[in-house]
Amino acid sequence: MSLRHVAKTVAISGAALACSGGVMFGILASPAGASTLTSPDGNTALKTTGTTAITPGTPYSSGQKINVVVAPNSVISAAGLIAAGYTGSLTGNYYVAMCTDPNGDTADLPTGPSNCEFSTYNHSILRSSTSSGGFTLSNYPIFDLPDTNIGTPSMTGSCDVAPNTCVLGIFVSNPGVGAAFSAPHLFSAPFQVTTANNVVADDGAQPGDGTPEVPLAIGLPLAAAAVLGGTIIVNRRRQRTA
Repeated sequence: MSLRHVAKTVAISGAALACSGGVMFGILASPAGASTLTSPDGNTALKTTGTTAITPGTPYSSGQKINVVVAPNSVISAAGLIAAGYTGSLTGNYYVAMCTDPNGDTADLPTGPSNCEFSTYNHSILRSSTSSGGFTLSNYPIFDLPDTNIGTPSMTGSCDVAPNTCVLGIFVSNPGVGAAFSAPHLFSAPFQVTTANNVVADDGAQPGDGTPEVPLAIGLPLAAAAVLGGTIIVNRRRQRTA
């Protein structure tokens, strides 16, 4: 294979890479419909509402509302609680709360009240002695924490972007009391949240899917360099043979 042929191949490959990078950028940066983050145990799913366009590969936006879907399960169902030796009431409410999970590691999941933010508690879901453990909490707002807009912070730490990753805790009693953590409970998949344009307006502007921001710009300069390098080689070869 001649040097000219190799150079042309490099140039064409570089151009294709640049084009594919551009297409990828367009796909990942364009608004999309509903997106789901599922916990490793499969019991919980965080779903964007689908009523507002979101940008995949970006954190949730402070104030953005999502749907929290908990599948019927053997952990916080009435039967599961009994099997686990739970001695509390089988009636009452399920609590959902934003909690810290540094680096999104299982070893760093919340262990006490100081790891969850009181201002984010929601206990609107009733449970009974026949509860399956499954429910859907619609339009739950996600915040970049700490956030004085929603009250005086009670949580130690923060919930925003890595390494300050967040989770939702699902409890069978008030997580502000330590007993909630000794009772069976669930955690969502880890997620990230940020403010729009660094302004804490909690309006959910620039909604994302809760995942880390994708560094799309990295591949484009490399593609451009490949195209430029291939072009230079071809031109130099032409000058030598002219």
